[in-house]
Order: sequence, then C-alpha cells, then structure tokens
Amino acid sequence: MIFADVCLRGVMDGIDLAREVKMRWPHLPVILTSGNPWERIRELPPGVAYMPKPWQPLNVLIAAKRALASRVLMRLP
Repeated sequence: MIFADVCLRGVMDGIDLAREVKMRWPHLPVILTSGNPWERIRELPPGVAYMPKPWQPLNVLIAAKRALASRVLMRLP
C-alpha cells in the first residue's frame, strides 16, 4: 500500500505517483492526502482514495485496513 501526500518534492507529485502505480500495479492500494482540498484532487486516478488533512493516526490505520481488505476482495482466484 502507498500512502503519500499530493505535494511531493521532485519530478513527480502524488497524483503522478498514483497514476504511475495504478498503471504498473493496478491492485496496489493508494491513498493520497493533502491539507489543501482544491489541490488537484479532481485529477485522482480511478481506484485512488483521498484522505484530507488533518487526520488522526487511527483514521490512517482504518483507511489502510479498508484499502487492503478491498484488495483482497478484488483478487481473482
């Protein structure tokens, strides 16, 4: 699972990272976060979750558990 901010230093931002991950590993859960709700959120790739800041650590754990559970449900036999 990947949990990243929309704003990242370097060549890619979180949206670019999520898009690349979903192309290469479509079943890998990705959650993006940001303190600025208007920051490219409309550009989230399909299957990428969003968690606005501020968040509590327990909420991140719950979101991770849900993301991983949905991955297990999506697996093909």
